Amino acid sequence: MADRPLPAAYDEAAAAKNEMQVDEPKPRSVDDADTSEGGDHRPKKDTLKRKILRVIWDSLDKSPEERRFVAKADWWIMTYVCVAYFVKYLDQTNIVNAYVSGMKEDLGMSGNDYNYLQTMFTVGYCLGNLPSQLIMTKVRPSVWLPSLELIWSVLVMVMASVKNVQGMYALRFFIGMLEASAYPGIITLLGNWYTPQELGKRSSIFIASSAVAQMFSGYLQAGLYHGMDGKHGLAAWQWLFIFDGIIGIPISILGFFAIPDSPFTSKARWLNESDRAMAQQRMERVGRKPPKKLTWGVIRDIATSWPVYLFSIPFACQLLGNRIYNYFTIYLKSTKRYSVEQVNLIPTGGFGIQVVTALLWAWLSDATQSRVWVICLAASLSMLGCIILSVYPEHNHSAMMAGWFLTYCQMGASALMLSMVNELLSFSTEQRLVVIGVIETFGFVMNAWVILLAYDSGQAPKFKVGYEMATMFFALEAIFILIIGYCAKRWKPGPKHQVVDE
Repeated sequence: MADRPLPAAYDEAAAAKNEMQVDEPKPRSVDDADTSEGGDHRPKKDTLKRKILRVIWDSLDKSPEERRFVAKADWWIMTYVCVAYFVKYLDQTNIVNAYVSGMKEDLGMSGNDYNYLQTMFTVGYCLGNLPSQLIMTKVRPSVWLPSLELIWSVLVMVMASVKNVQGMYALRFFIGMLEASAYPGIITLLGNWYTPQELGKRSSIFIASSAVAQMFSGYLQAGLYHGMDGKHGLAAWQWLFIFDGIIGIPISILGFFAIPDSPFTSKARWLNESDRAMAQQRMERVGRKPPKKLTWGVIRDIATSWPVYLFSIPFACQLLGNRIYNYFTIYLKSTKRYSVEQVNLIPTGGFGIQVVTALLWAWLSDATQSRVWVICLAASLSMLGCIILSVYPEHNHSAMMAGWFLTYCQMGASALMLSMVNELLSFSTEQRLVVIGVIETFGFVMNAWVILLAYDSGQAPKFKVGYEMATMFFALEAIFILIIGYCAKRWKPGPKHQVVDE
């Protein structure tokens, strides 16, 4: 990297800064940083201290210039992606909390209506996922993503006016279609700007924001039920959707300014010329290529290589396994031990577990330099929880609660799975966009119909096959991640699929 010339834009900016200076120092990465106060340009050795600093936080062992750039990128990119995903996941959790807080009775819902509501959202999500990723090869993410979020915010508020379950079905379908852009679009955006040493932590912090949203939803619903129920003729669950939509509008406006597209095409005003040069250098150093046109050749390469197929299976399995904790509130309500407020608040402990484990998996994977084993560990803990629920010790409430809380442990590791996709396909922006879109679409297509078989609402909370199937899904996730780990060492993904020399 040290021998690569900087882009012309950077050289011109440096020259303008000091016309008399012949050689303006380049912004240096960790690989180029000085090893002494005298400015010795020999590469620093990867000492134990530097390794520890890199595990604690990945910018601590970088040069001051690169550290400042990463801090600026974190301020704009991470702030936006976390609050944007927070409000999206707030909506998904609001549906569950609204259902147990009066929506079921007000809309006359019964039987499998709750599952159908989830399925309509999922169908819309599936239909919007891959097209959104493909559109982002033509339309700037800084325009596309916040525009969809603005429309999404309006539709979320409209849910408060629905009078029957059929109207809610229609709205959940379109909200799912609009929301489909968020997760894959953000994961792709993070892959455009962060190196493999930085991507795991950022992706997991991003996922942790969804757990925070789920915690917040419980407290928000409990507060609204206590203080806003019946205000201006609206039930507490209706106020829940109104607040969610109101929060989303300023976040969508922030997106128009915060999203920087890619280092090679960005027009973000918060980036100066030296920032762009630094960003491009960093991506070139790890093999990330500038965006190109999506061609049939790229599609053929995707279809004839293993990542799109092998990653689709464990991603779908983790989605199907994680679906189980959506029924925790229904179980709590069925015990008749808790008030409505308590039913909304108790699951926030599980979401707290998600925040802690998401960060734990990120730091652990960076410390061990292994994504595979960390994902397997996370899946195993959730599988243990599902085994307890499969036994269903209904007279041992403590054991049931332990089983439910263990099911929350895997969610944070899902970000590491797509981080692996970003890292393996770093050679092509287009492949990353399409493959992430296909993986997400496949996962949610499976999710749309499997839950109808596994979680019949009429059987709640003791599902005959749901708990056993969740156990199986977490086991399959771990098995396929191990297979992916082997394939990543044996075969190198790329435009030409070749065996790596041992």
